[in-house]
Amino acid sequence: MPKTTNPLRYPGAKRLLVPYIQNLLECNNLEGCTFYEPYAGSAAVGLELLKREIINRLVIVEKDVLLYSFWLCVFTCTDELCERINAVSVDINTWNELNPLREIVSPYDTDVLDLGLAGLFFNRTNFSGILNANPIGGLSQASEYKIDCRFNKPVLIELIRAMARLRDRIEIYWDDALNFMRNYQNNLFRVPSFVYFDPPYFVKGKQLYRHSYSVNDHRALANYVRGIHGFDWLISYDDDPFICGLYCETGAQYQPFHLDYSVAKETRSCGKELLISNLPLPPVALQRAGGQL
Repeated sequence: MPKTTNPLRYPGAKRLLVPYIQNLLECNNLEGCTFYEPYAGSAAVGLELLKREIINRLVIVEKDVLLYSFWLCVFTCTDELCERINAVSVDINTWNELNPLREIVSPYDTDVLDLGLAGLFFNRTNFSGILNANPIGGLSQASEYKIDCRFNKPVLIELIRAMARLRDRIEIYWDDALNFMRNYQNNLFRVPSFVYFDPPYFVKGKQLYRHSYSVNDHRALANYVRGIHGFDWLISYDDDPFICGLYCETGAQYQPFHLDYSVAKETRSCGKELLISNLPLPPVALQRAGGQL
């Protein structure tokens, strides 16, 4: 079994936070809660906590059509998705054939399996897993590393099938994170709940995400958090004075840490990050993730 447990590559590698968040939940008697990831992306934290039986249910919300469709296929048409993965040719011709799907704005505009496959394909074949990026090796494929170097079909299929076994405890929504939270908030008071917000980075968001945040979007999230009561939450951000200023009057706890991630180049760099929560936050001690898929 591969060291990674998630089929998606994602800038930020938030899976390194799993032991920390597990400890945070356990220290605050939140084991067995419903865990919300309104900015799901790879949903690495929630999926791993669910697999470890730390949480009872996972609600993932994703605005990006390709990522949402991928997760929907993982949990609702697993066999069909795995067949498509097994059959696809991982080359620049397929990349070009799938490229128009990056322009789709709604999961209802075309076949969800096409979108789900495209989401995985671009994530595994593009530079740093960025859906809007060019393929590994470039369009000319003149590099030493080719487009298929991160697309190990047997391993990806194994990971997808393992995750699909959790389907009965997962809910998936295609929505904007704040829109979902405002409309769904009353449900959070019915059972013990915890929300992990992992919004787009403030500094490099436009380089990394197809749905990055404007300054006003970051303000809107802070305003929402300032007004919520009745459930616990954690936010992870890139550490920036502007972000700190948004939350300084919320009474939140802050905890800086450094996280290994690859954003600007294939070698790994160390990013200064920040955790913000309405819970007391212990110091963060992270280990570098071992191995890559």
